[in-house]
Amino acid sequence: MKDATTIIVGAGAVLDFEHKGVFPSVQNITEEVLKLNIQKVKGGQRPLLRELNDYVVEKLKHVGRPGVDRFVPSQLNFEILLQVVEMCLAYSGCWHKEYLSWPSPPEFGALIHPDKFLKDIQTYEYVRAAYGLQNTVMSIVNQYDASFCEDTSREQWYRDFWKSWYGKSNVFSLNYDNTIENSLGEYEDGFMPLKKGEDYSRFSAIKFFENRRELSTIAHLHGNILFSEAKEYPFEYSIRDMVKNRDYKTACKNRMGGQQNPSNQAKEDYLQPYIVSGLRKTEKMTFVPNNVYLSDLTRKVIENNRLMIIGYSFGDLYLNEILGLGMAAHGDNFKVVIIDKFPPYIDTYTSLFQYLAHNSNLYSFVSRLAKDRLYIEIGQKEFPLIVERHDAPVYSRNGILMMCIGGFKDAVEKHGEAIRRHLCI
Repeated sequence: MKDATTIIVGAGAVLDFEHKGVFPSVQNITEEVLKLNIQKVKGGQRPLLRELNDYVVEKLKHVGRPGVDRFVPSQLNFEILLQVVEMCLAYSGCWHKEYLSWPSPPEFGALIHPDKFLKDIQTYEYVRAAYGLQNTVMSIVNQYDASFCEDTSREQWYRDFWKSWYGKSNVFSLNYDNTIENSLGEYEDGFMPLKKGEDYSRFSAIKFFENRRELSTIAHLHGNILFSEAKEYPFEYSIRDMVKNRDYKTACKNRMGGQQNPSNQAKEDYLQPYIVSGLRKTEKMTFVPNNVYLSDLTRKVIENNRLMIIGYSFGDLYLNEILGLGMAAHGDNFKVVIIDKFPPYIDTYTSLFQYLAHNSNLYSFVSRLAKDRLYIEIGQKEFPLIVERHDAPVYSRNGILMMCIGGFKDAVEKHGEAIRRHLCI
């Protein structure tokens, strides 16, 4: 859909909800994950994720620069912890000499010699830890997703916002929930209608790309809590096909868990990606529908000169590179809105960039859009960004960038019309 607005939606978009269960921040999800007990192969349970977390944090104290840990203590969030588990899973077969003929081991594994702590952990315990972590994340997401779906009076500001973009947006969500779909009602995500007698629907790349009814499109780049493997032949694309289930309970039932875990080109196993989490996202996006959605994001950023970024921390390097293509494609005609929640002390250009300096990826993106010359250009007479107060939008003087820094709900309720004006809608 040309001439629409490309919208990137990150985890910060739902943090303004009135959450009645576990608050779905990275910190709170990590705390829940660390409470898990994993069934051991030889019987009994152990808090393996907590053990791995503490073990890695302690090791990090001895590999960094002296004194740095005193100011920035090492800590892992749930995505980094999943990366640790998956890397252990990838090489555990070498450590325990479990590779016989097929599949062949990752060659780099021959150079790695684990210490006693890692060698005492069985391969299948890593598998259980990884799936336990992933299931915990999905369960937390389902808590607010189900509540949003069941009570249509909840978060009316959020529902009204998405309805106002009906037929005018290509949404690329990094979240695993279905709140945007439930707000819009009608949309195109490439999944076919449910067939009689089936409780899941298959994906069609042609249906998604054609979008014959010119609806808003929704692409879950990082998977969805309703995804599972295709249950039976024929597989439309590969045995890794993801299907979309009727509801969360059905998705949990249809996740077989019997397939060999996928592996990358280096023969390193990783977790079946119902949701794309951890630090190996580009590898996990190899399969349908994620690969189709990723290719469409690149196309939409280049085709459409309007971009809105909501609650995204700029932590995914592949996505940052794609967003950079928009600057090259549209130049001074690029129109960008960034919506996020920044600390309330930000009310000047200096305080804004002192804050942004702690996120180098966001800093780089904003600086390039505003044509800032590395913080303050020598001799410049005026700052490239106009910052008046925390509750007012920030604008770049070149007319490209608008930033709402009070959070998504604040932006919707106070600056909705200003956002549409900036995007020329």
